[in-house]
Amino acid sequence: MNGVFYLLRFALHLLIVWGICLLVKPLMEQGVRHFAAQVNGHFIRRKKVLRLKAGGIPRYVPFYSHFDNLLYIARRNYEPGTTVLRFMVQSGLLAAAVFLSGLLTLRELPGHLAFHNPFLEGVSFDSGRPLRDGWRLPLFLAVLAGMLPYLRLRYAYAHKKVKGSYHLLDAVKIAAKFTHLPVDSLLGRTADYLDEDNVLITPLKILSASFANYSSEHELAAETQRFAKAVGTTFAVEFVSDLLYCEKEGGSYLKNSLMMLNRSMEQQRETILAVKANSRDAISLGLYGNLVVLFFSIGTFIYMLKPGVYFRLQFETRAGLAFLMVIVSGLFLSFVIGSVLAKPKLDYH
Repeated sequence: MNGVFYLLRFALHLLIVWGICLLVKPLMEQGVRHFAAQVNGHFIRRKKVLRLKAGGIPRYVPFYSHFDNLLYIARRNYEPGTTVLRFMVQSGLLAAAVFLSGLLTLRELPGHLAFHNPFLEGVSFDSGRPLRDGWRLPLFLAVLAGMLPYLRLRYAYAHKKVKGSYHLLDAVKIAAKFTHLPVDSLLGRTADYLDEDNVLITPLKILSASFANYSSEHELAAETQRFAKAVGTTFAVEFVSDLLYCEKEGGSYLKNSLMMLNRSMEQQRETILAVKANSRDAISLGLYGNLVVLFFSIGTFIYMLKPGVYFRLQFETRAGLAFLMVIVSGLFLSFVIGSVLAKPKLDYH
């Protein structure tokens, strides 16, 4: 009962900190935008000296490039510079909220909190010992909480990267209708006519602005390479190559090139769908067959050894816990691999 009470207090502390964050969020948003604008302006002025990308933020800012590449396609409301700083601040605030809530909760405990094997002794209190190193558990929880937005971002990035490879086909079809326009206008019109759920709307608008405002070929090449890397397919590389050639040499052949690209992507899409339909049963077996086998294996062992003996061997011995971790890790990896195989990208390979 005491454990439930302290968990409730931890939740209330977390709720209080979250409420304070909501109160300061408008001011924080303005501060992030103002700081991002200052940093972008500063590095854009030094861009020619440092030879940076179009965004202005240099590559040596810790984790900036990595987060920026993920958010570029994962966030629909992506804004160069601002979105990355907002993501970092939100992750830091979440970690700080969990740390403060955990620290306040531990300081209200009656004594020393000790952790053991959760299947044997669990958590125990020692009222005779003073609370020392009470920051370690809150820090551990804070690190885990701070990683949750990043893990969620990685999942969204992987998911939208696959979707983007198929959405590029729609972009190519629409772009082929506006080849009489300059490249920046072509990309802007293409983004306007795409469906609302297309993940390439924001990247295409950013690419359009790059074609309209670039100051050097190096800057333009960096931005087009960024778009191709975000989609991650050979078709995307071919698409931006056609746009670069049209920008440099003129667009007399762009329409034919986009039509050929459209035809190649349609053929590859039909091939992928046919292969996926033929291998659907095998993929489903790989995803759920292991769970069925594990269920019947555990049931057999419980029947042969009796439940008490089985649970004692499984959860109260190091070998049993080690095998349990191996089994859970294997199931997770097989599920991830099966999910990837079930949703291949629209590419040549």
